Amino acid sequence: MMGSPFTGIGMTGYDNHTHKYVSTWVDSMGTAVLYFEGTAGADGKTITQEARYDDPIKGPMKWRSVTRVVDDNTHVFEMYVTDKSGKEEKMMEITYTRKR
Repeated sequence: MMGSPFTGIGMTGYDNHTHKYVSTWVDSMGTAVLYFEGTAGADGKTITQEARYDDPIKGPMKWRSVTRVVDDNTHVFEMYVTDKSGKEEKMMEITYTRKR
């Protein structure tokens, strides 16, 4: 990412009690552990989640992730951030492909 190595890891699950999808995300570009919560779309192939984080430099930020199931072997993950001005910006997109 921008000339530097980038690594990240996320974990997603379904909470039977709250009936929501929950996720965590950490990466090499920051020190935050983001906790996301959200729901699936009516088609069951799109999960949209949100998280909030108080960045020590930029202030309060809202994060939104969208996971789309393209097919049985492909998922697309997008992450967006909204700063205190209210402007949303796409931060990254990852395409996951099942190894065969």
